[in-house]
Amino acid sequence: MKKRIAEHSPEEQERIRKYNREQKLKSREAQKAARYVPTADEVSDAFAIKFPEQVKALNAYVKEFSNKVVTELGRDLGSPQKDLLGNVVGYDHDEQFTVDRVARCLLSLKQGWGQKVQEGELVAGRYFPDSSGTMVESANRHNLKNSPTFNTAYFELLKMLDKRYGREQTNDAAVVRAELAGTYVLPPLPELPKPEPNKIQEAPSVPSDAEILEQGRIKLSNQFQPQFHIQDPNLSLDARRYLDGTV
Repeated sequence: MKKRIAEHSPEEQERIRKYNREQKLKSREAQKAARYVPTADEVSDAFAIKFPEQVKALNAYVKEFSNKVVTELGRDLGSPQKDLLGNVVGYDHDEQFTVDRVARCLLSLKQGWGQKVQEGELVAGRYFPDSSGTMVESANRHNLKNSPTFNTAYFELLKMLDKRYGREQTNDAAVVRAELAGTYVLPPLPELPKPEPNKIQEAPSVPSDAEILEQGRIKLSNQFQPQFHIQDPNLSLDARRYLDGTV
């Protein structure tokens, strides 16, 4: 029969109480950890370490999927970015991003690999599947649906997204519903600012002879003022007239 704590020696009673306190603390910490919902950044940073098999499967699927899309489109994904003068200043990776997103989101949702985070739901350690409005725009703007492989996976994903998030009153959910209904309208691209014409700097005006003489008179007058009064009898009549500006 198990002895009651009061039947133990004082030393044994303290040891038992300490053990019970430690066990209760561990239990509370475990409950707290179980209730904690990580941030998207925390999940993304730890995804490759915690889920190496998922990463391996996703990377292989994306590679195969992307290669098929490129073959069917007959061109590489992406395009050079140019400035207003037509100079190449970078590269637009929007197509690669969209193809990658469709592949990873589709496989993750089919396998049940979504993770709850403080911001919502995250798949593949990088994408919020309920925020797919830009994916729809990109697929239409770049004509990615011309690839049968992309088109099949894309609409399969949209149906899954509509089933999971279709009741949400968000712009993304509305865009997905419109695409499935065939009523989606591609928004126009924002207009680029027109380059301002080069302004020709005007040459500084050249003062006339009269202006040069007047400037010299004022400068000379300012130099003499501290030393001589205009009516100083020692100044000649012509000098006084010149300084007075009456010449």
